[in-house]
Amino acid sequence: MDNELTVRSTEVGLALPPEVVLENAKLAAKALVTVLSQKKKPVMMNGEQYLEFEDWQTAGQFYGYTVRTGDAVLVEIDGVKGAKAHADLIDVKTGLVLGGAEAYCMRDEEKWNTRPKYEWQGEDKDARRVKVSDEPVPWFQLASMAQTRAGAKAFRNRLAWVVVLAGYKPTPAEEMTERTVSEAVQERRTIDKSEHFCTVHNFNFFKKGRMKEYAHPIDGTEPQQWCNESPKTEQGGTQQAAVTTKQEESVITDETEGTGINLQFLRDAYKKMEWAGDGTAIAWICNRFAFKRETNMTLKSVILKLNQAQKVEFVDFVSKAAAK
Repeated sequence: MDNELTVRSTEVGLALPPEVVLENAKLAAKALVTVLSQKKKPVMMNGEQYLEFEDWQTAGQFYGYTVRTGDAVLVEIDGVKGAKAHADLIDVKTGLVLGGAEAYCMRDEEKWNTRPKYEWQGEDKDARRVKVSDEPVPWFQLASMAQTRAGAKAFRNRLAWVVVLAGYKPTPAEEMTERTVSEAVQERRTIDKSEHFCTVHNFNFFKKGRMKEYAHPIDGTEPQQWCNESPKTEQGGTQQAAVTTKQEESVITDETEGTGINLQFLRDAYKKMEWAGDGTAIAWICNRFAFKRETNMTLKSVILKLNQAQKVEFVDFVSKAAAK
């Protein structure tokens, strides 16, 4: 028993009793310490050790977690260019998405704009390495770091408490160089799903400038529409997001359009759910079934990707949500 994670269930509403959760965490923390103590080049800052991405992967293995990282994309924020990437935290056994994070790597960070270029000059004993110029950091390196940060952050959101229990700092090592910029810039760089996250659109709410509440723009809507975060509930969570404007209904000639689902029924249900038309439905389906979001997606095209079981689940969700 001392060397095995305990797996038990309870009928009182908890996934596992607290004492079992802590027992498992102590075993995981002890194993993590054993692994990290053998690192030849640990990342140390101010006398504290920080976990690198591969260390977070090790901790994730103890609980059956892995991450799925998407392609990095080119972004420009306040005139600064860089890379942005998203990663999902996945339960290996079930394939379910448990959480995720987005992260950036921008050219206004220390060491991510330009780097020295050196050449060897002289001959034999007089040869020496001389800096000849500065050259831009290649794009693929920014993209790779953004992906690494997103993956580490996704693990951190779920397992930071175990890492702290083991005696380590919860901030991934790859994020520390990101903190060479101002606090305001840091806030916009690394986004997680721990709070202010819209589960309807799979997007992070934000608040800046004169905005009074957290909100986010809805992709694919024309004119641009916004989704507002509802006030906190008494239990501490957030209510379903509310859309500020409604998209005009599309004119359809065929109720199913070959999808096998009554699309007019879906659009009628949107009104009751306060969904912003087809764009919201597409976002929900892509998030739920891990489809890659494409700019030219239509409701018909994304529904055609669903198998029969997924169609049933989607229609059942819309029906129940609209009936509330």
